[in-house]
Amino acid sequence: MDDAISVTGPYRPSPAVRHCDAGGHRLDPGQPWWLISEPHRGWLHNTGASCAAHLPDQRTSVDEGRLYRVGDLFDSDRPSWPQGSHLWLDSDGGTRLAIFLTAPSRREISAVESGTPRFAWTEQGVNGLLLFKYGDSPWNDAPFNPNRLSEPFAGVPIPRGTHSQTLTFLVHAGTGRIAAMRMFTWPAYFLNHVVNSVHRLAARDYSDIAAHTALQDFYRRYPDGPSLYRLVRTLPPDATCTGGQREDRPY
Repeated sequence: MDDAISVTGPYRPSPAVRHCDAGGHRLDPGQPWWLISEPHRGWLHNTGASCAAHLPDQRTSVDEGRLYRVGDLFDSDRPSWPQGSHLWLDSDGGTRLAIFLTAPSRREISAVESGTPRFAWTEQGVNGLLLFKYGDSPWNDAPFNPNRLSEPFAGVPIPRGTHSQTLTFLVHAGTGRIAAMRMFTWPAYFLNHVVNSVHRLAARDYSDIAAHTALQDFYRRYPDGPSLYRLVRTLPPDATCTGGQREDRPY
């Protein structure tokens, strides 16, 4: 994931986007553009604009970086996924959140593409859960347990004042194809809160039965979006953030 390349768009012409960063030229009036996330370019926050002619080569190999596109398989080895949410926390501080739905609606797609992203983190027993919502969609959750990883969790805090990359994917569960995707950042205070929590979870006594029981108890107490919202309101300020916020401090 360290070298992941993501492409979203095309977007309508905008007076705020006048330059093709990928090609180093001015965009023509009325020219559509794409948003690229590519770590090795040296761009601010690793993102830049591109015209159609300078989009990354779709044949990019795994060694050169992973290319994600709407309509492509989320994972080339998996044509389908169970419905639900899955969270990956990478050792470099990058985060991937994939939401697998049987039939994503236009409203759900638009929420991921352009809705305000909100996040929160909570420890529940031996489990951690990322709580999230996009735009007017209800709060949802993605469980994460470091004791189920194939290798020990190696995430480390990042310097204050910096940000980490977060990728969100909305995926057709039945086909495995990406319906929507978006890249933004988490402020250091929130990522560090999550990382420190995961290390605490990794140090606790663990069993599959205990993890399953704790998760079922969580869903009994917080069965829907409104109940998750009530939980979010009880969390400390550094356990919440808005995706893409500039300030490295809680609102």
